[in-house]
Amino acid sequence: MRKAISTFFDAECMTGRIICCTIYLLFYDYIYEHFVFELFQYMGLDYVSMTPVEYVLWIILSVTPIFFYQGIKQVSSFFCILLYLFVYIPFVHALFITYGIDSFTQYSYTVVLCLFFSFYFFFEKRFPLFQKLTISPLIPITYVEIVTLLLFAFFIGARASSMHFVNIFTQTDILYDLRIQNSETGQSLAFIQYIQGWLNGAFFPFLLICYLEKKSYLKASCVLGGYLALFMVDMQKITFVMPFALIAFYFLIKTQGVKILNKLHSFLIIVISIISFVLYIVQDDPLLFTIGSIIILRTVCVAGWLSQLYLHFFSTNPYTHYAHVNLVNAVTGGYPYNEPLGMAVAYHTQNANANFFLTDGLAAWGLFGIIIIGCFFFVLMQIINAISFKYETKHLLIAFLPFVGYLLNTSIFTTILSDGLFILFFLLLATENPLLIDSK
Repeated sequence: MRKAISTFFDAECMTGRIICCTIYLLFYDYIYEHFVFELFQYMGLDYVSMTPVEYVLWIILSVTPIFFYQGIKQVSSFFCILLYLFVYIPFVHALFITYGIDSFTQYSYTVVLCLFFSFYFFFEKRFPLFQKLTISPLIPITYVEIVTLLLFAFFIGARASSMHFVNIFTQTDILYDLRIQNSETGQSLAFIQYIQGWLNGAFFPFLLICYLEKKSYLKASCVLGGYLALFMVDMQKITFVMPFALIAFYFLIKTQGVKILNKLHSFLIIVISIISFVLYIVQDDPLLFTIGSIIILRTVCVAGWLSQLYLHFFSTNPYTHYAHVNLVNAVTGGYPYNEPLGMAVAYHTQNANANFFLTDGLAAWGLFGIIIIGCFFFVLMQIINAISFKYETKHLLIAFLPFVGYLLNTSIFTTILSDGLFILFFLLLATENPLLIDSK
C-alpha cells in the first residue's frame, strides 16, 4: 500500500500527477475565493464565478502541461515546475475569474501560456540549442571569497546608516515604511544596489552551498550573517527567508536524493495545501493571520492577484514595448509612465512587481510580449542546461533557488543584470569549487 501511494505521487505516474494537480487546482480556487478575495477585495481583487463550461475548460487548460512533465531531469525542469505552480496556475485562474476580460484575451492568453509550458516540459531536453559550455583555466574559490568580502565591506560602508532589524511577523507596518525609505535612499546609490543584488543572488548562495558541502559550518554561519545584513537594508522578506530555505533544501535533497527530484511537484502541492488550509482555519488569531497573509496571499496566490492588476491596467493603458528595461529606455526613451512599472500598475498604492510573464510579457506588449518572453526564457533555460553538465543536479537546484525567487517577483532582465544571474553563470563556469563532479 505504501509503495502504491509513493508511486502515485511520483512524476513518472501520469495518472498520479494529473489527479494531484487537479486537486490542487480545486484547492487553489477555493482558497482564492474564501480567503484572498473575501478578505482583500478592498485591494481591487475580483472573483467572478465561472460557468460550468468555463470551469471545465479552466481545469483542462491548467492541467494540460503536466501531461508532459516527467520529473526533474535537469535544472530547467526545476524552474519550469515551480513556474507552473506559482505562475502558470495563478495566471490562468486570473484570466477566468477577473471581471471584464473579453473572451479573446481570456482564451488567447491561456492557450499561448499552455502551449509554452507544455513545450518547456516536453522539448527542453530533447532538442538542446547549445553544447556543453566551458571556461579554462578555473579560478580558485579563494578569489571568489576575497571578492565577496570586498563587495560586502563596500556595501556595509555605504548603507550602514540604513540598517535596521524588524520582526517580519509583528512589525509589518514598520517594515514596509523602512523598505520604502531605504529604497528611496538607495535610488541615488545605483552601484550599491547592484552589489546587493549580486551578493544576494550569486556570491552568497554559491559560497553557502560550497561551505555546506565541505562541512565548513563556521563559514556558512558567516554567510547567514551576510544575508541578515542585506535584510536589514532592503527589508525584503525573501532576503530574510532565503538562506534558511537554501539550507533546508540542501539537507532535504542530501537526505532524500533522487526521490525528491521525482516527487517535488507532489511534495510542494501537499505542503502548500496543508499549511494554507491550516492557516485558513485558524485565521482569527492575529499572528497566524499575518503568517497566513504572507503564505497564502503573497506566496501562493500573489501571481493571481497581480495578474488581475496587470490585466485591468493594460486594458486601458499603453504597453511599455520593453522600455521598462533601463537599457531599452536609454535607447528609445519610450517608457510611457512617470514612475516605475510596479508603482504605475498599482496606481502608486504599492510597488506591484510581478513575474516576468507579466512584466516582460503582458506589460511589455500584451499577447505578443508573452510570446517574445516565452521564447527568451526557453533560450535562457538552454544556456543554463549547457552550463550544468559539470555539476550534480541537486547542487544546481539549490544554487539557482534565489533565481527562481526573482523570476516569481521581477523582470527577467533585472534578474540577469541586477540580481546577479550572469555572475552566477560565471561562478559555475569558471570557479574551481567542491561542487564540481570532477573534483570529487
